[in-house]
Amino acid sequence: MIDFYKTNMQHIAEELKRIDLLLQLHILKIRQRKEVVDGFQALYVSDEEIKTILDDTHTVTEDDPHIQTLIEHIAELEQEIAEKKGWSQRRGFTLNLPALANLFGLTAFELDVVLICMAPELDTKYERLYGYMHNDATKKQPSVDLILKILDLHSNTNEGTLYARHYFDASASIFKSHILRFIDESEQKTLLSRLIKVDDRIIGYILGSEQIDPKIVPFAELIQAQTDLEVVQLPENLRRGLNSLIKNCKITGGRFFCFLQGPYGAGKKTVAHSFCKDWFIPILTVDIAVLINREADFEDNIARIFREAVLQDSAIFLAHFERLYSEDPKNAFYKNILGDALENCSGIVFIASEQPLELDGAWQKDLFTIEIPRPDYVTRKTIWQQYLTVNFSEADISALANKFKFTAGQIKDAIANAKKLAVLQGREDITLEDLYNGCRAQSNQKLSALAKRIKPKYRWDDLILPKEKKEQLEEVKNYIKNKGVVYHDWGFDNKLSLGKGLNILFSGASGTGKTMAAEVIASELGLDLYKIDLSIVVSKYIGETEKNLNRIFKEAEQSNAILFFDEADALFGKRSEVRDSHDRYANIEISYLLQKMEENEGIVILATNLS
Repeated sequence: MIDFYKTNMQHIAEELKRIDLLLQLHILKIRQRKEVVDGFQALYVSDEEIKTILDDTHTVTEDDPHIQTLIEHIAELEQEIAEKKGWSQRRGFTLNLPALANLFGLTAFELDVVLICMAPELDTKYERLYGYMHNDATKKQPSVDLILKILDLHSNTNEGTLYARHYFDASASIFKSHILRFIDESEQKTLLSRLIKVDDRIIGYILGSEQIDPKIVPFAELIQAQTDLEVVQLPENLRRGLNSLIKNCKITGGRFFCFLQGPYGAGKKTVAHSFCKDWFIPILTVDIAVLINREADFEDNIARIFREAVLQDSAIFLAHFERLYSEDPKNAFYKNILGDALENCSGIVFIASEQPLELDGAWQKDLFTIEIPRPDYVTRKTIWQQYLTVNFSEADISALANKFKFTAGQIKDAIANAKKLAVLQGREDITLEDLYNGCRAQSNQKLSALAKRIKPKYRWDDLILPKEKKEQLEEVKNYIKNKGVVYHDWGFDNKLSLGKGLNILFSGASGTGKTMAAEVIASELGLDLYKIDLSIVVSKYIGETEKNLNRIFKEAEQSNAILFFDEADALFGKRSEVRDSHDRYANIEISYLLQKMEENEGIVILATNLS
């Protein structure tokens, strides 16, 4: 078997030999014209040193036949390289230089520019050669002017220079793709005098490295997709649609954009992986949240991400895309940059968001939108049974699935947390209490910024109430425990669109046990109890109270917690007759709160001193 790596390196060595001859030809012309003079000009490089480097004892004459010999030798070498390249490609060998040209649409001239600029990275002798040709030993990388002269596109009439300038324009593919970059970005220098370097990642690619660009490593990871769609717990109609989309895109090929929306752990990344596994390509996962928090140049990083996807022939997975839609003023700038990159992208991109987004841009016409819902009660039971290695009763599994509206990812994380808790207690097997503690730790903790978490301490025996009142509290507990059976097993979930939550009103004088009763319910159900701080909720500014209430109910939906509005008289007063604008807005606040309570599918406890 022929070593692919060895074949690629032999091809690079032969191309460098051709560049050596081009350099030697140019140096002969320099010496023939006597452009380099003896003297002490900026760390002068002598003719003798250059002869030693090139192993050249030839004496240059005015009409030197050796120049024509070199030209013929270069032509012969180019023909030999072309034949060997064709032989390698016919046998399926990937030569990275031609592959780079194909990926980015580089011309033969642009590929020669890459070789000339890359040469000092492979042998330091080229630093001295370029210093000699520049007549300045400090200039160890080629300038635009020197490249044009070496490749003979620079004529005395300047016509060649004017024509070739577009190769070095910022919009040229070779610079736009960050294959080359100018070392000195100073605008004081003319284009011809600017020095050029090949990007380190491109050098690595040419030499056969498969490692991704080190500059994107902090927020990106290349993964070989190994996951099948069958492992994801999805509604059957959605699964059929995804399978159909995978097959259709595999046939049509080309550009493909997909917007995956769903809560954390719903399976967005897994769905993307299943697509890529079926298409036999890797996936480059990018964390947008980490990327926008870095001090580095966002535009440069985005260019490197999309370039890496081309080099690796991979799809791109943009995780936490919703972070670009926060209120940060910089996000508009970031979205424009990313939008431009998407418009110019001809590959496969998955955009993942935990929130519904109104996406914009010309690239939307190619966008498939897939919403991955939070699993229902039956699916949650299946996932718990699938991930649990310890046997628990059907009733315990049903209770967990009913009380915690977790995605598959959250269930997996909750079990992992439970195992850690068991290890800390010196046990191998997890208990039901470990699972409940793991679930509460997994619940959304953002609610803590809006409310105070109360750790329940009271039990049924601590609560002194008349028999009928305790029975009512027992009914509340049973409602929560059997909610899954009623709504899912009995089919009531399909009959109701709103009002699936439980709203409880405790009324009585201060000290009669309203807070204690709320703690008892939370303790019996194994759920977190959050006491809403009215000083944070109620605002004198119009519309702010509604915003705060919306944040509370939104976070509560993901927290699987009980909301406890203590001293709720300030919020739940009787709607008054509208006499002025203040009355009107006060009524709006009350109506909005009632609306959010009806939409909420969790538990809300109201405590008021009003009878």
